[in-house]
Amino acid sequence: MINGIRTSEELKSESREKLLGRYGKVVPVHLLYLFVSATFTSLSANISSKKYALAFFLAIAIHVLGMVLANVLHSGLCCFYMNLSCGYFSSFLDLFKGFSFRDDRAVRIALKLTLTLLGCELPGTLMFSLYRSTGNVYILPMASLSLCIGLTAYCIYYLGLSQCYYLLLDFPDKSVDEIVMLSRWLMRGQRFKLFYIHLSFVPLYILSLLSCGLGLLWALPYAEETFACFHLNLTSAAAAGER
Repeated sequence: MINGIRTSEELKSESREKLLGRYGKVVPVHLLYLFVSATFTSLSANISSKKYALAFFLAIAIHVLGMVLANVLHSGLCCFYMNLSCGYFSSFLDLFKGFSFRDDRAVRIALKLTLTLLGCELPGTLMFSLYRSTGNVYILPMASLSLCIGLTAYCIYYLGLSQCYYLLLDFPDKSVDEIVMLSRWLMRGQRFKLFYIHLSFVPLYILSLLSCGLGLLWALPYAEETFACFHLNLTSAAAAGER
């Protein structure tokens, strides 16, 4: 622990302890989350395969809607794991907390993240489309580089806003702009650490795929609980004035 901030190993150890004996509760929540997200992705793919112009634009609209929906659902997933971490009552209904009519902040943050991602991907996506239509191989390296730069920029942006969904629960009266600013303040000097934690789960995800994806039902809750522990550690360190 450095300045009140725990190491990734300590956070993972805490995550394993909190999940012990609770997989029967977290697995159905993840199955529901994956099912709803995959439904929109599949619908978008099926429509885009049709041979008429309207299908292309309809597929884009459904794809964007699916991305927003997945982000709002992820805010509910954060709520579920925060409740689990703090010893509060948690259920699959937490997954839909972001769709509250009385509080649209999760939807607005989801839109902000989705539109930023699309904007970062747009130059590379357009160049790949140009390559497919012209077959000019000189465009391919430029398209790949543009996409890599765009995704890197989004990654940096996302890490800064990574605490927003948790902060919505901590501060129900703060506006979206205030939540975004607070998230960026909390993540100041911590982006690389969170990126490292995300990266450390990649080998586990790959191994999980070898079991036809069944291992993800253990790996994904493990990762999400670790991220919730990371947030709780950040806020407790900030409250103690150790950041």
